[in-house]
Amino acid sequence: MLRFSKEIVDRPITSQVILEQGTPVNILSAHMNQQGGEILVDIESAHADKVIKAFRDKGVTVDVRKLVEKDDDKCIDCGACVSICPMDALTFDEAHTVVLDEEKCNGITCGLCVDACTTRAIRLLG
Repeated sequence: MLRFSKEIVDRPITSQVILEQGTPVNILSAHMNQQGGEILVDIESAHADKVIKAFRDKGVTVDVRKLVEKDDDKCIDCGACVSICPMDALTFDEAHTVVLDEEKCNGITCGLCVDACTTRAIRLLG
């Protein structure tokens, strides 16, 4: 998650970092206005450290979250997390049970599923 303050939100920082680092940055969602903004991005783990440093050097707050954990005993398989996951890491299996694919939830997560879970069966680790 990249957070831009109102002082830097009008600068082309994202495009500068992409061009300077030569690394693709997949923008999953973005919310910007004159007061600041947030961009949720997916970056290949091999390039993550240098891209994170580049954003931080330009004054962007970078929030790298840990993986999520799903408590199968608490989960009621409602699908609220499935519908909101931008990484498609939460899906239904053949039995309509919510399944977490830890490979897709690659550690740079947004935490949307945690907020969406009505039974608090999903939590961020670390």
